[in-house]
Amino acid sequence: MRGLEEILANNQIVTLPNSLSELRRLTKLNLSHNHIQHVPACVYSMRSLVFLHLANNRLENLADKIQELVNLKILIVELNSLQALPRTLCCLTGLELLNVDFNRLQSVPDEIYKLRRLEKLACHPLDKGLHIVHNPLVKPIKEVLQGGLKALYNYLKPA
Repeated sequence: MRGLEEILANNQIVTLPNSLSELRRLTKLNLSHNHIQHVPACVYSMRSLVFLHLANNRLENLADKIQELVNLKILIVELNSLQALPRTLCCLTGLELLNVDFNRLQSVPDEIYKLRRLEKLACHPLDKGLHIVHNPLVKPIKEVLQGGLKALYNYLKPA
């Protein structure tokens, strides 16, 4: 698998052929440092993915189909142009690391508190947890984030 990772990262890939949807047992996919604007449809068929690395691309959004990647534990989409996160992302309750740093996010879905395996607001790139502070967030406000993940969840959770 390592060879496939190295071939796909750091190229000028814009999309992937649909035939790659046959890679149903693939657990790690690294598409970082490419020119991808939309997650290729075939990726959502790779239901065994545990690790999906899409950092440093040109992503503007994640499709609602992200919820189909039910085994995902690590999702890295930092250094893109994401303006919003789909609510369906909050269905991925196995996520242990969600890195959305350095995007254009102004808010997060209220349901993000469902991602209970994100144990903290993370700062170091190798830390598990939620990486989100480097965004122009309006909701939640920066002061809430200073209180950590528990403060964020309390802020977003319905009363």
